[in-house]
Amino acid sequence: MLIMYNNFMETNKLTIKDSSISFFVGFLLCQLSVVFVSCIGLFITTIANIDTSNLDLFLNTSYGYLICVLAMDLTMLAVFFFMNRKKENSLIAKPSAKKIFMYIGIAILSFFCLYPLITCIDSLLTHFGFSLNTIPYELNTTNYLVSLISLVVLPAICEELLFRGLIFKGLKRYGKIFSIVISAVMFSIYHMSLDQTVYPLLIGLLLGVIMYYENNILYCIAIHLTNNFLSLTLSYLNVPLMYQHWTYILIAIVLAAVFITLVLYFTIKNHKNHPKESINAEGKIYFYVSIIIMLILWIVTNCSK
Repeated sequence: MLIMYNNFMETNKLTIKDSSISFFVGFLLCQLSVVFVSCIGLFITTIANIDTSNLDLFLNTSYGYLICVLAMDLTMLAVFFFMNRKKENSLIAKPSAKKIFMYIGIAILSFFCLYPLITCIDSLLTHFGFSLNTIPYELNTTNYLVSLISLVVLPAICEELLFRGLIFKGLKRYGKIFSIVISAVMFSIYHMSLDQTVYPLLIGLLLGVIMYYENNILYCIAIHLTNNFLSLTLSYLNVPLMYQHWTYILIAIVLAAVFITLVLYFTIKNHKNHPKESINAEGKIYFYVSIIIMLILWIVTNCSK
């Protein structure tokens, strides 16, 4: 009976295969959900004689964009619950109020450590003719309040459940550094935008470190939500994003270096003392195929802009 129980528990752990499938299928279904919702919205607005004559125009309206974002969030949530069913996967523990405030503080510090670097990267991309992936509508007070739900709260919950609650947990058994770095890379690729590559990668590393040590998704959600809130609020306040003075660039490099050094320290610290399992051949196939396909899609998407 004990052997049967151990075998059952082993087969019900998340694996790299689960992470790879979740990564690829989650992206594919999110894109399809946007197309589906856009087509329905286009059909409805056409009947109502509202001037949205194509999908791009529909997506550039506040209601069209927010509905599509909502569809993507719900799709990620559905992928999480489907892939996580019948799996042994503890994600939530009773949070400590002290730690919640501590991680919110870390989120604020992290945001403003990386904010100068991101503005420099945005400025550089703009200089070379790349279009930035920004909110395609004017943020007035009404839109800002609606966007708090659609662009701050829901993505923080749904993305964390998918990436730290499912994808990261499937990678965790194969090593500390591997799980933290690869889940962050997947998180970055998933955004499918050149200007949203560096920041999700660095924040993904931080979130992976916290999930590894705390094993409590609530702390990751708190950090993610704080970052989204700060980003949206700065956009609403119309804070300038482009800086080119050399002193600002120097400050950006120093702050980013401090952030990266601290995150890498906690990633590498005592990693040899943490348990690590080997990846079987089937898991490697799923992993490499999903990464390669997503990288190809990332390149094609960004080259077409």
